[in-house]
Amino acid sequence: MTDSLADIDALALKCRAERSRDYIAESIQCYRAGAYRSSIVHTWIAVVFDLVDKIRELALANDPIAVRINTQYETYITQINHGNDQGVKNALEFERTILSTCRKELNFFNHQQFTDLERLREDRHQCAHPSFQRAGVPHRPSAELARLHLRNAVEHVLSQPPIQGRPAIAEIIVTIASEYFPKDRHQAATALRQTPLANPSDALVRGLVDELVFKYAETGSPLYGKIQVGTALSSLLDTHRGVAESRIAQKLSTLVRRVDDNGLPAVARLIAAVPEAVTLIDEAARLRLSEFVRVGPDVDVLPAMVGLGRHPQIDEIVRRRILGFGIELLAVAIQEYGMAELAKERVFGLISESRSYHSTNDVFLRLVTPLFSHLTRDDIERVIRMPTETDADLIGANRFEHFIEQVSRAEIIPEAELDTLLGSNRMDYLVRERQRERGVPQA
Repeated sequence: MTDSLADIDALALKCRAERSRDYIAESIQCYRAGAYRSSIVHTWIAVVFDLVDKIRELALANDPIAVRINTQYETYITQINHGNDQGVKNALEFERTILSTCRKELNFFNHQQFTDLERLREDRHQCAHPSFQRAGVPHRPSAELARLHLRNAVEHVLSQPPIQGRPAIAEIIVTIASEYFPKDRHQAATALRQTPLANPSDALVRGLVDELVFKYAETGSPLYGKIQVGTALSSLLDTHRGVAESRIAQKLSTLVRRVDDNGLPAVARLIAAVPEAVTLIDEAARLRLSEFVRVGPDVDVLPAMVGLGRHPQIDEIVRRRILGFGIELLAVAIQEYGMAELAKERVFGLISESRSYHSTNDVFLRLVTPLFSHLTRDDIERVIRMPTETDADLIGANRFEHFIEQVSRAEIIPEAELDTLLGSNRMDYLVRERQRERGVPQA
């Protein structure tokens, strides 16, 4: 029994909202006391209250179907408050059909979930109505049955957000969770057009955003930590921006604020993977990410720096932090995380500070070579002038000479102009070698 009670307590913690945990608390107390009939009755009450809350939440989000259902329900409550017996009859009918309403009109459940919840409703009637039994033979449900209904209530209803079209969302999630889901947002849009997103309701789009954001951070979820969630969110901004943008902003902001420090690096990577996200999230979330970029561990911060740096407020912090990087960290940043543009200034600083062939060769081999395709003519001229302007020890370094050969082959600077630049910066020996190779007569 101890293990079973521990399992039940763990289930209660999965409830989405504090109010949902309150609903199920009485059922758990009854189960602990061995009052299994009462446990089943209270489980059904918890399910009904939670479904009504979900309908209200969707209605507040202006879902037209939920607005209609909620308006009907509020009418029945008003009738009851005015002593109208018809209101009582209507409310009882509303409760009797709430499962089918939520399945058929809001698509909350798949077939198996609906079947499980219908069984709960039937068993509740057996437990609550003596007239359903033979005289003197009360219904005696087992502990296993009460525990099964508790589990189903939490898993199917109380732990779930109010999402219309849950089976459709589940199908889309399977597609996105695949390791072969496209990482390009435009290709992702093509893939998602073959799912129920081809012609979605606004509620489906909002529900999908909720699932993507929070399942990304939920241990055990098929979406846990998968960066293609960012691709899918970007695709939704392309195809359904009018509905998706505000929802993404709201949910990502909430996630950033609520996730613990251990989970923040993964959330930062998600924000970085959606180009617009760092601008969409609220100021409180952005401030937390800014502090993460400023003082977080290098191994956690590096993967998110490029994406988070898209916002001016965070870009300044990113650039200041990079100025403190050494060669090892810069090499990782440039080669593994595509931080060439952000790293340029720090690389130039290391070149200008070099005072030995060894350090010069190391910088050019590990940093300048992978950075080369990002260098402009102005960048190259700046490097060549460093022996004169900063006393950088480049002259005679093998890797610097290889760099000049790259510049020549790429035809970034005309040969004659390159020779003039080298000669005016104490590299006449290199000019002579280059001219001999080109067959230019020596003076």
